[in-house]
Amino acid sequence: MQREELRVHPAEAVSPSLPATPPRPSFPAIDVLRATAALMVLVFHVIVLGHWDGFPTTGPLRVFRNGWAGVDLFLVISGFVIALAALDGYDRQGTGFRTPFAVRRLARILPLYLVTGAVYLFVTRPEMLSGPLAELLGRLAAFLLFVQNLLPGWHGAINGPSWSVALEMQFYLLMLCITPWLARTRALPSLIGALLVAALYRLATTWLLPAQTHPITERFVYLTQLPGVIDLFGLGMLLALAVRSGRGWLARVLRPSWPHCLAWAAAAAVLLVIADRLFSRFGYWEQPAMLVAWRPLLSVALCALVASAIALPVANARWLAPLRYVGQISYGLYLWHFPVLVAITSRDPALSGWRLLLQVLAGTGVLAVLSWHLLEQPCIQRHKAWRAARAQA
Repeated sequence: MQREELRVHPAEAVSPSLPATPPRPSFPAIDVLRATAALMVLVFHVIVLGHWDGFPTTGPLRVFRNGWAGVDLFLVISGFVIALAALDGYDRQGTGFRTPFAVRRLARILPLYLVTGAVYLFVTRPEMLSGPLAELLGRLAAFLLFVQNLLPGWHGAINGPSWSVALEMQFYLLMLCITPWLARTRALPSLIGALLVAALYRLATTWLLPAQTHPITERFVYLTQLPGVIDLFGLGMLLALAVRSGRGWLARVLRPSWPHCLAWAAAAAVLLVIADRLFSRFGYWEQPAMLVAWRPLLSVALCALVASAIALPVANARWLAPLRYVGQISYGLYLWHFPVLVAITSRDPALSGWRLLLQVLAGTGVLAVLSWHLLEQPCIQRHKAWRAARAQA
């Protein structure tokens, strides 16, 4: 979704009480995965909301029928990128990293989040404004406080995909609390703990919300909360800890090289095929065993995919530039596609298939490019200027 700058900026203040640390490397290929994740979610919503029954069920395009996994990929990426940024800030500023970190995340998240939410409310779904005032105020409060993902009745009520932005904001709050501990902890025991917490939470949820008496939508809301997806974030954080330390076998196999990249990509491909076969055979929401055990398999597969992007030795190649640009505007693609899709299908309910997809891609692409250059980038630059002024004060 949102793009976090992994380079160390000149304006970054170094605490005089802490030793200076070398700049962290950048990982441009991560943007390619962001582009992939955003497009997966976009096409998936076109298939579902556009009732595209004829979309391929076999072959490479079949992956888009499970395009919701793009959100899971975003979460692994966020675990890596945000943990690396938070740990870098902690290395440089100690516990003083918290304020710059929080301000940077708000400056990156809030502007487009508020604009797309306003467009959805006033342009795409203006009928929401004429409903009960208490309902409208409740939805607005949940949206503005980033808690709509916690409430089944208001989950994504204002711009559907916004629920995952709320989830990410809650992860940022968690990072503010645990980064000092994370900087001192051993990675593997922490990862095992995260996997266990997620599995136990999902197991408890299947007991408390059995499929026979609770709809999928309600189970989805509770299963996609932080305890239930901490393994996705945790695997990304594991990669960040390995890159940060530069030591150990994991750090060695993450260093850019074709053998490392291809090995990670092969592992991801094998695990994704296994996950797909299990999903196709057993389903998901109705099977407690799948809810508990299948998600870690998908998480590890996506982690391997992120690792392959980290290890890609030609990440700065010019031929990757177009995909990297799509990754840069992926936050806009993610937040704009739903208002565009709802607006188009409301105007022409019979529109479906490739025509609908092309219209959604065109409208979303234009809005994402405009918002990147006219809103997101200026906000990022203003924040950098604020940091530079603060560092010189």
